[in-house]
Amino acid sequence: MDKNYCIANMKENDCEYFKRMEEQMKMELGRDIVLIAWEKNK
Repeated sequence: MDKNYCIANMKENDCEYFKRMEEQMKMELGRDIVLIAWEKNK
């Protein structure tokens, strides 16, 4: 795995979507920190 990763510069709607996903996963998993990652399509 030799790829470059960076923090995404998301638009407002995308950010809200991922924040909702993060909160749902925190509740379901019982964890304080959840990492969400995806691969950018070329």
